Amino acid sequence: MPRISVERVVVGAMGVNCYLVTNLETNACFIVDPGDEAQRIIQKAGERKPEAVVLTHGHFDHIGAVDEICAHYGIPCYLHEADAPKLLDPAGNVSAMFGMPLIQRTKPVTLQGGESIAIAGIELQILHTPGHSEGSICLRLPENQGVITGDTLFANGYGRTDFADGDMGKLWQSLRMLMRLTPKMITYPGHDAFGVTGRDPVGE
Repeated sequence: MPRISVERVVVGAMGVNCYLVTNLETNACFIVDPGDEAQRIIQKAGERKPEAVVLTHGHFDHIGAVDEICAHYGIPCYLHEADAPKLLDPAGNVSAMFGMPLIQRTKPVTLQGGESIAIAGIELQILHTPGHSEGSICLRLPENQGVITGDTLFANGYGRTDFADGDMGKLWQSLRMLMRLTPKMITYPGHDAFGVTGRDPVGE
């Protein structure tokens, strides 16, 4: 198993946590949720070799730098199939609601949830966690090194469900699934500080 680092870059007016997940043995990495400030993310990546962008969901504050990042490195973008239309839809990605319509034209590689993918030599388990949006996903890192939870789970709360495809019932199911992960591990949320999710290997 490669040694991994997870580095946070807080971007945009909404304070989105963009993550650089790096294979320390090869210096290859992937970029999670480049929501804004593409040039700062590129500068932060430095000599690392990004191989993909992975989006936890399709809301505007998490996708705003996708086109620029993907074009700069010539890399693909991964997104759950239910949220893929949001890239081209300012109403769906809720940017229109905030008075700043946003379109990102990069065609994503779509995910379904439940699969595992390898990027930068790092095996990711894709967890479909609808509720905040229909296509929200979490990324479980190998060997229980953490879960990138997007806006599904924060350190002290969870994402809002009052957008068009938000669903509180589905979100509760997603949160229950995350809390049942074994063992407890660090979570890397879409906003604010890190937290812990899951349960201990013994006991309920």
